[in-house]
Amino acid sequence: MKFAFKVIVIFLIVFNVRLPYVYNSVFLAMILSTVYYLHKRQSIPLYSFIQRYNGIIIVGTILMIVVSFFFLYYHASNDYLFFKRYCIVLMMNFAAIYALPLLIEDEENHAFEEVIKVVVYAFALQGLIHTTGYIYRPFGEYILNTFNPKIMNYLSTAGPNKIERFRCYALCGSIFFELPAAYGAAFILFFRLQLIKHQNYITGWKSYTVFVLMFLGVILSGRTGFVGIAMGLAYYLFFSWNQIVTQIKNLWKIVRVYTVLLFAFYFLLPPDTRRGFEKDVFPFAFEFYYNYRDKGKFSTSSTDRLNTAMYYPLDEDTLWAGHGVFSNRSKYPLSDAGYINNLVYGGIPFFLCLIIYQMLYFARPIFISNRGIYKDDKMDLYVFLCLLLYIFVLNYKSTSLGTLHCVLVLYLLAGSSYITRHYERDY
Repeated sequence: MKFAFKVIVIFLIVFNVRLPYVYNSVFLAMILSTVYYLHKRQSIPLYSFIQRYNGIIIVGTILMIVVSFFFLYYHASNDYLFFKRYCIVLMMNFAAIYALPLLIEDEENHAFEEVIKVVVYAFALQGLIHTTGYIYRPFGEYILNTFNPKIMNYLSTAGPNKIERFRCYALCGSIFFELPAAYGAAFILFFRLQLIKHQNYITGWKSYTVFVLMFLGVILSGRTGFVGIAMGLAYYLFFSWNQIVTQIKNLWKIVRVYTVLLFAFYFLLPPDTRRGFEKDVFPFAFEFYYNYRDKGKFSTSSTDRLNTAMYYPLDEDTLWAGHGVFSNRSKYPLSDAGYINNLVYGGIPFFLCLIIYQMLYFARPIFISNRGIYKDDKMDLYVFLCLLLYIFVLNYKSTSLGTLHCVLVLYLLAGSSYITRHYERDY
């Protein structure tokens, strides 16, 4: 029961669902955490706020709010997107730090693993909700109606930027690029957990159930998550390639799971739902495979547009100080590319600020894990390097570096719990 409570709290923080009365589910998570602390501990623990790692990130986030506002003021701009994003990041990071004592209670020596377990179960729950919303449409439409009405305008938009309706059945405050990006980060953490010898966190049928639910979430939310799956799988195989017996057992289990899924798809799903998957979901999620089958090359419409139209030369004034706006409001053509929008907004100075801010989440965990002498330390080092590389890769497609609040709060939880585990074991 307590574990389920942890999952709900993390779900409310990471996905920041829009709710009646409290508006952001982050506030509800803090209310629930407060009730728990007062009921179980008779006091509110605030020591996690004085952990240097957490404090630096909070201060860094506040400074990014100031930096983003400076560029608005300097350019007399009213494009408040970055400013609003960092206000949300501050709120979510504050809630995550506030909830940390609850998440790792009685598990300080295994804080990192415990937090990863809670996180991946939260994403599995999201995948279950999203899949249920697609299969049972009244539930999906109920979820859709809890979001901002602007999403309904996106759904009615025609043309190449039209949004698929099934992507909107997730219970999340940011369902387009950010949700699948967060799934990718969660998958990397999931594979780290699977590398722990004799671990009892997510094993057997639980691990395959969690994987399938998260995978369904990626299929329904967006292809970006496949980047994280690929990186996480490569990371897992790199550290387990010599475990032949384990790999054979895993392959056999995957075959059995695949057989069960095929049976469920063809014999348990209603015909209309099955046709919906075949007509809408699969062509969207696996567009790169369909294009390879039909055209002989791996590609998607979004990556084609990205490579041909969304990267272009920027003049010297832009590189020096930007324009305080995104590309769609500047003298340049519209671009989704993260690196272009970073530079158009604030030039190289703002881009460097983004890099420094993003490194705040990784510098300490990388430093600690790099000093270790055991294989587990190396696996920890490479998982943090993988997560760092992941955000730079995503920034090629869309604005990601130091700005994706769903992903940043995951990085904070992973980094803070890792440091807690390190000091609990050493001291």
